Amino acid sequence: MWTAYFWSVAPALVFYAFSTVRFDRGLGLALAAAILSSWLVVLLGFSYGALVAEERDERGALVLGAAFPNTGFLGYPLAHIAFGPAGLALMVVYDRLAMLVPSLSVSTTIARLHGRKPTRRPGLAALVLNPPLHAAVGAVSLRLVDVDAGVVAEPLGAVAAALIGPAGFFLLGLMLSLERPSHGAGELRRAGGALLIRFAAAPLVLLGCGLALGASVPAVFYLAAAMPCAFHLLVLARVFDLRPQLVRLLVVGSTVPAVVAVVVVSAVS
Repeated sequence: MWTAYFWSVAPALVFYAFSTVRFDRGLGLALAAAILSSWLVVLLGFSYGALVAEERDERGALVLGAAFPNTGFLGYPLAHIAFGPAGLALMVVYDRLAMLVPSLSVSTTIARLHGRKPTRRPGLAALVLNPPLHAAVGAVSLRLVDVDAGVVAEPLGAVAAALIGPAGFFLLGLMLSLERPSHGAGELRRAGGALLIRFAAAPLVLLGCGLALGASVPAVFYLAAAMPCAFHLLVLARVFDLRPQLVRLLVVGSTVPAVVAVVVVSAVS
């Protein structure tokens, strides 16, 4: 299911975003603020994990929960609900560029270094066969030769935006372990600290970076920075044996209130 999404919906959204978003100095500064803040939040997550975690795998789980927001499966539909098609396009740009390098490669590296289960490193094919990257390159290439792909990109983006939310939650259901939760009071407190970084510290760090760089950061970027923990962390936790129960707590415990908050605010505003 994830492979089907990766080869269809994801590149369609990336092609839409990179075909329609107007890249200028203002957006460049906002992206610079996003990149700087993303790495500072990773550093903050490492510092927090080193301070409170009792074991290496718990530290890795806390870092992942604190530092990696769900800007894809959840961020895309919520940005579309809150800000419309333009907001969706900006969320896709943030999702692709907020760490400058693909965030999935960073989170996978962290999981591999902290997990209990050794795994084979991905081969060259995994790096080359990257449909979203190809879609971005294609969209930018068309713009460089003055080809307006908006006529194709906009309806493509609308269809993909309608599919991304249901696909994401279906995959979440497939990935969730049905084992009975079992968490001590200390682990719950440490998880709460990671979620405090995710929901409060991350957007505040972005605000500070934006002020330092003189950037006008779009509201969509703040929404992205404050998204709950990414769904793919559940996969990493199982693949690398990285406290799957704790990661499930972080993902589910952050997703439900975030979805409710965005939908309620969008409905009353």
